[in-house]
Amino acid sequence: MGKMKQQKHLAVEGSFTNIPELNYVRLSYAQPYDYPYNEFITDAEVYVTSSEGERYNFVYGGDGGDFYSNTAGSYFPEFPLDAIAQIGHTYTLHVVANGRTYQSTPSTVKAPVPIDSIHFEVDEQVFSFKGYQERKKWPGYKVLVDYHDPGKDANFLRWTFFSRFEVNTQPEEYRTPSGAHVPKECCARCFLEEKLDRFKVVNDRLVNGRRVINQEVLFLPFERYLGIKHKLKVYQYSVTQDAYNFFHIMEQQKEAKGTIFDPPPAEVKGNMFNVENAEEQVIGFFDVSGVSMKEVTILRSDIDYPVIPFRWWDDCLTLPGATREQPEGW
Repeated sequence: MGKMKQQKHLAVEGSFTNIPELNYVRLSYAQPYDYPYNEFITDAEVYVTSSEGERYNFVYGGDGGDFYSNTAGSYFPEFPLDAIAQIGHTYTLHVVANGRTYQSTPSTVKAPVPIDSIHFEVDEQVFSFKGYQERKKWPGYKVLVDYHDPGKDANFLRWTFFSRFEVNTQPEEYRTPSGAHVPKECCARCFLEEKLDRFKVVNDRLVNGRRVINQEVLFLPFERYLGIKHKLKVYQYSVTQDAYNFFHIMEQQKEAKGTIFDPPPAEVKGNMFNVENAEEQVIGFFDVSGVSMKEVTILRSDIDYPVIPFRWWDDCLTLPGATREQPEGW
């Protein structure tokens, strides 16, 4: 069918936690398959309420902080330091867009599970760098966490990451598309930051009430990420079972290799709906979680592995998102 016969659907991505920098809502329309551009919603009314009487208004754009470098379609709390999820409170997202009213099913904040420690293990894994489609095997670090699973109720965890790292490039080796050697005087040293997403979720069916050791949550190639210095924040979310089911299906679909051994495709059911029309399909999930965070610094000099220097024969500022400004506390 052509795009004129296909409907576009509201797509919602959002998070409300006890850590202010993680709280946001992103709104767009899922477009017909042959439509080349994203359509973000910039004029919606967005707010979060609780069964305990709280209300937090979200405003479009603004400062997404370090964690959200791409704020297209994003709404952030009007007063970020006040918009903090309370453990045990139940929250609902409300969205009014194009004359339609949507909301999430109410979700209760679970207590965060602290990260005891973060450590690393050399490995080789298939990886594609952000902004590139090519997937190939790279040497790097598996990021592993230890924590103690609470022993009473069923627990479900997922992780996100914020990464800052330093690179050295070779602008003096720059060549034009025709092959002419035209050295550049600037710049060799840059800093980059990325929000690293991986649909990694686990449940505690086999480890209830026990200490969990060496839970793999991320893979970082030595290439580019670990050439000099890297600061990594690991956020550990205590999510609801509905959130676990949603992200688990997303994880399976993202990791599918296109073989007969892949799990069959499953319908991804979110938790958003049209208040006046339950038949309307709304895509996405509003996650309400208790979160713990731990930060770790990795130095190239600490890696006991023959890491090949990062090669980029150009000004380091040509790397997407690069800056020469050294991060505070670096």
